[in-house]
Amino acid sequence: MKTYFILRGDNEHLARGELKALLEIYDPNSSIKCYPMICISNTDINTASRVISRAGFIKEAGEILGVYNLREYNEIIEKLRSAFNSEIVHASILKSSTSYHLVEKLLEDAGFKRGYRKRDENRLIFSNGIVVAGLKRYLQDSKSLIARSRTRPFKRSIALKPDITRTLINLSRAREGELLLDPFAGTGSVLIESWFMGIRSIGVDIDWSLVKGMAMNISYFNSNSIVIHGDSLELSYSKVDHIATDLPYGRGASLHGIEIKDLYRKFLGKLNEYLSWKGYAVFMAPLWLEDFLDEILYDHGFKLRERYYDYVHGSLVRVVNVVSWW
Repeated sequence: MKTYFILRGDNEHLARGELKALLEIYDPNSSIKCYPMICISNTDINTASRVISRAGFIKEAGEILGVYNLREYNEIIEKLRSAFNSEIVHASILKSSTSYHLVEKLLEDAGFKRGYRKRDENRLIFSNGIVVAGLKRYLQDSKSLIARSRTRPFKRSIALKPDITRTLINLSRAREGELLLDPFAGTGSVLIESWFMGIRSIGVDIDWSLVKGMAMNISYFNSNSIVIHGDSLELSYSKVDHIATDLPYGRGASLHGIEIKDLYRKFLGKLNEYLSWKGYAVFMAPLWLEDFLDEILYDHGFKLRERYYDYVHGSLVRVVNVVSWW
């Protein structure tokens, strides 16, 4: 294994799915093995750089110097000493999966001192009985994601946060330069993040006030995305390879007089017409619609490739659905 990836702990399942999708894009022959909050892979560090630059739920990536079993305590002390060219290490225990006292003893016995730098630092990462020795190379630029969300001129409570937006886009397997469609684009979150990820995008919404606001946001970031005022339940699209969208269903989103089940039924009926044979569609729905969606997906011949759950608050758990034909 050459590379490690540290995942966000608040939704590991979703983070693993995002990592898997990005590796399918950039290194389809790679393999991964995951432990609590960390995955190790045989992909190279250049691929890891591309993964981190696009990720929403992947925090850090670096080179692996060694992966050791903590049950072989006496044997790994010398191996850890020889792995680094400095006694200063940044040590992390992921999800309390390893005893703090064991880690402190190991650091003392190996002669390591705790230290921390932004990049290119020695890393010891403890997770579920293993320790990964590595060199940190890349960190997610979370500050830029937050800044974009705060500085956009048009804001609404229904807008997706940049991290979940990026993850939806990544799950659609869209590559740089390819075209992505958001048929329920709202304030333009998917279009904005697509632009910064090098992906061309088209956003459609039926609400004129949202379309005007979306156009303001797109213009603010100098994006070349296309904004369309229209009804995606009536418009015709042709052979779309990548779709990422969040249909309206929350308290702050208008359904424009249509029942929520009818909205999803019609959306999937239309999706049946325009999703390409090798394409991916990623969409979210409230948890209580899960069984209903399974029936509709089956009726239209879709394959549910992946499903993830995103806790928002006590009354809303979102289900992220990834569907295709194959």
